[in-house]
Parts: sequence; structure tokens; C-alpha cells
Amino acid sequence: MEKEKEEIQSRSFVGTLVGESTSKEFRLAVTPEAIREQDIIAVDAALNEIEDNGGSRKIRVWAKVQKIERINPFFPVEAGHELAETQTNPIETVLSLSREIVSAVCQVLGYELKGEESGKLESLRYPPKPATSAYRPNSEDLERVLVGNLAENQISVMDIATLSNRTNVDVKVDGHAIVTRHLAILAMTGAGKSWAARRIIEELANKNYPMLVFDPRGDYTGLADIEQLHDRVDRYYATFPIFEQDADTVVQIVNNLGYPLTDTMMTLFSDLFNATKRFYEGEGNERISWLTDRLDDRNANYIHQHEIQPDLWLIANIADAASRSIRDARDGNHENLEFLQQICWSSLPESTNPTTLEGICKRTRRAASQLRRMETVNQEIAGSAQPMPLDRAELVQDGKISIVSLAGYTGDFQATIYSIIAEELFEAKVTKKLKWPFLLLLEEAHNFVPGRATSVAEQQSIAITKQIAQEGRKFHMGLIVISQRPSRLDETTLSQCNSYIIMRMVNPADQTFVKRVVESLGEEEANLLPNLEVGEALLSGQMVNFPILVKMKEPESRGEREETNAFEYLKKVRTQTSNS
Repeated sequence: MEKEKEEIQSRSFVGTLVGESTSKEFRLAVTPEAIREQDIIAVDAALNEIEDNGGSRKIRVWAKVQKIERINPFFPVEAGHELAETQTNPIETVLSLSREIVSAVCQVLGYELKGEESGKLESLRYPPKPATSAYRPNSEDLERVLVGNLAENQISVMDIATLSNRTNVDVKVDGHAIVTRHLAILAMTGAGKSWAARRIIEELANKNYPMLVFDPRGDYTGLADIEQLHDRVDRYYATFPIFEQDADTVVQIVNNLGYPLTDTMMTLFSDLFNATKRFYEGEGNERISWLTDRLDDRNANYIHQHEIQPDLWLIANIADAASRSIRDARDGNHENLEFLQQICWSSLPESTNPTTLEGICKRTRRAASQLRRMETVNQEIAGSAQPMPLDRAELVQDGKISIVSLAGYTGDFQATIYSIIAEELFEAKVTKKLKWPFLLLLEEAHNFVPGRATSVAEQQSIAITKQIAQEGRKFHMGLIVISQRPSRLDETTLSQCNSYIIMRMVNPADQTFVKRVVESLGEEEANLLPNLEVGEALLSGQMVNFPILVKMKEPESRGEREETNAFEYLKKVRTQTSNS
């Protein structure tokens, strides 16, 4: 008995079990200042064997401090009100101010058999004994319990954090659960979600796991600056593949970026779009010479400089050339119209109103100009990035991180680019064209997978993301969704994520949504969300044994647009300006 007492003292005694205990929770009379909420503590107990010889085995019960209460029974509420009314300092009275009682409510996590500690916790079916001592376990035992049976599978271990209340204790998680069962990182703006995501990416990169990152704001470009990752990070700027859309989608693009097409124009647009695709896919230079001859100098010179491209400019130019050819035919010169009918638009009659084609041309050129502006911004933000490969499967390579910059585009364009790539890669995995397993990371996921679609682009994006979330595991295609507005996320997609990193969150709608969807998150943990510090997080789900409060470790990389002090930045610009 004396030996056990000394052993507990050496492991930092924190309190004694009091009152009612159950197999799910117990109350603890706490040594003042000995513990904090969310601390992990242990209690030594005996487990009586019902069968066999009826003996008992020593066990260690693990528990988490959920709530701490502090009261002074010798300082009644009535006395406090009286002192407040008379503006008297309690120190100046005879009332006892030092006889405080501190107690804690602790959630039972499970137990280990003494001498057979493996980190795997068994469910407790009988409550621990009142008057038993609780203690703070040493770091080695605590790390073992946090890691669980990962100790036997080091290849999956990822070192991402420390315990928030004990920063000398590393928190390691199951990487296999992340890349196969999906992960959600949820936090308000500025709470550190991109920081956490980059730490996850860097840990997976250390294991040479292929990754594809969709980056709407430039948060991940700094990965290329890490020395050991420099030659393994490929950055791409995204061009919008107009000819991979259907005609209705392109009509919406023109309507959104240019002037809305009239009903008559929309009726003709589908034929124009298909004719333009046939024109682009045709062979020989004769058709290109014909087109430049039909255009004004400005648009003809553009083709001479850039050649024909599968874009809105080509659609507008074909509409322009068709309009001019019809007017020529009405003046008796049928040669140009017949050539156009022969090479790509056999169904175009002379009776077509050229004004309708001119209206399409004008609106499409305006949309093309707006789209070019977005593409230019995207390429400038992407910096030294390269154009995206036509074969999307090339984005996934052994040990590589591919970052697709979506910055500069509107939400619908970002969603469309993402869904096209994701659909092709999913199909490549299903057909086994793409052999490598990989992880797809989607930043600002609420813009790609909203709870309610408001456009065709969002419908497509939601559909493919749901499919990946529900079926990706079968094809070794993992998913990380990151969002600062989880209440706007598609609930099905989020519920398919079996691991969570949840950081500071103050919006009531977001808190309510997370409490409802994340089944592994308890009420006490959820109540912590508005008060978490920057970088603090609740880890929950399959990647950990139980929900824990941690401090995420700092990633080596920095985001392209990480927030800096506004006045320091002003000082920097002022210095640069004065020196120039």
C-alpha cells in the first residue's frame, strides 16, 4: 500500500474520487491548481473477474477532465451581496476566504490492463471506486494512449501537434485514417486552418504520399520553398477549358461575364458552339487564313500572334465571320458562306439573321475579355507556375505535391475547373488508368460544395465531391475539405469525413452545424470552440483514440498571402518608395 502511494505521488497526485461514480464519468476532489479542463488523468483500480477463479486484475482507468468547479462554502452568496452593497473588501472581514473546494467532472475514456499496456483502451463496464487517488500520468504513458495501436504501425504515424495543456507531450495521429477515410478542417478566418493543413501536407510529404491541392487564395505556394520539398512541389495555373463544357454552360458564362444573350441568340448559340469546335478540330491552314480574312485587323492580328485557341474569342470570331459571310451571300457572293458550311457549319442557312450573330459576337467578346482578365490575375498570383497538363492524370505522381492555383477566378469558374479535374481523376482511378493513390485537398470547400447549389457549376462540383467522399476509399482517393463556414457545407460530404480538426469558431450557426454533424464531438468539447486560441484545435474521429485539445505544430512553409502587420507593411512600402 505504501509503495502504491509513493508511486502515485511520483506521478503527480491531482485528486481523489468522491461522490457518485459511473462507468462513464466520475467526480474528483481536486488539488488546487493541479489540473486544467481537457487534461488527461489516470486512476489505478482493480477489475474483478466474474468467471474463472473470481480473482482480480489491476487496471489503469484513463479519463478526461471535462469541467472544473470551484466554491467556498464559508463565503455564502448573501455575504457577497452585503459586502457589495456596502462596498467592503472581503479581506477586511472575518469571513474565511481560503477554505475553497475544487471539484472536477471527468469523462471515462477506457482502461488498460496493468502490465499489458498497448495504448488500446477497453470500455469500462464497472465504475471506479470512490476514495481512489487520481494522478497525472507521465509523458511516455500519455503519448502511448494518444497514439493507441499506432505504435505497432509506425508507417502511419503523423506528428502534428502537442497537448494544449502539456506542450511537452507530442500528439501523433493515424495518417491512414486521413488519406482513406477523409478529413475536415473547420475554423473561422484567422484561427489557423491553413496552418494546420500545411502541417498535415508536410507530414504526408515526408511519407512521399501523392497530393493534389486546389488553392483559391495562394495559401499553399510556400510549400515549394521548403528545402526538402523544393523539387517535389509542382505549381500550376488554371485555364478555363471552354470546349470541355456543354453549350448551355457556355451560355451561362457569356451571360454572367458579358451582356445577357436574347432568346433568339441562345437558340442559335448551340449550333455556333458546335461549329466552332469542329472548326478548331479541323486540319490545314486554309481555314485559318479564311477566318483572318473575314475579321477586322485587330482580331486578325490576335490570331496571327496567338494562333487559334479553344476559347470564347474563337466562338466570337466564328460568329463574326458567319455574319459577314451571310451578308456577302445576300449581296450575291456565296463563296465564303459555302466555305464555312463545308468546313464546320453545314446547317447554317443564308436566311439566318446576321444581326443575331453580331449580337452573339459582341456579348461573347466582352465575356472573353473578362475571362482573360481573370486568367491573367491567376497567372500573376501563381507566379512561376506552369500551365495545367491536358492529361489531368499527370497531376498525380509518386511523392509529388501538385498545387492548382484558382486565384483570380469567380466562384463558379473555380468550381467548374475543380469539378472537371476531379471528375477526370476519379474516372482515371475507377478505370485504373491512374495507379497512384492520392489525397485531394479542397480549400474554402463551402464555395465548392455548398449545402444548396445556386448554379450549374456548383451542382457539378457538389456531385463529384459527394462521389469522392462516398466512394473514394475504394479507389485509394482521399479527401481533405477545409472551410471557415461549415454551416454552408454540404452535410453529406462533411458527414463522410471520419476525422476532424476543429479550431476556433464563434458563429452560432457554424457551432450548431458542427455539433449536429460531427458525432464524435462531445458537448463539453463543442462548448470550447468560441474560446480556443489561434492554433489550438480539437482533434476528433478515427485519426485519434478520443477527442483531444491540442496546439498544432508550426509548419515549415508559409502562405503566399499570410497576414502581416498593416503598419509594418506600410513602413516597408514607404522605404521601398523612398529608395526607388
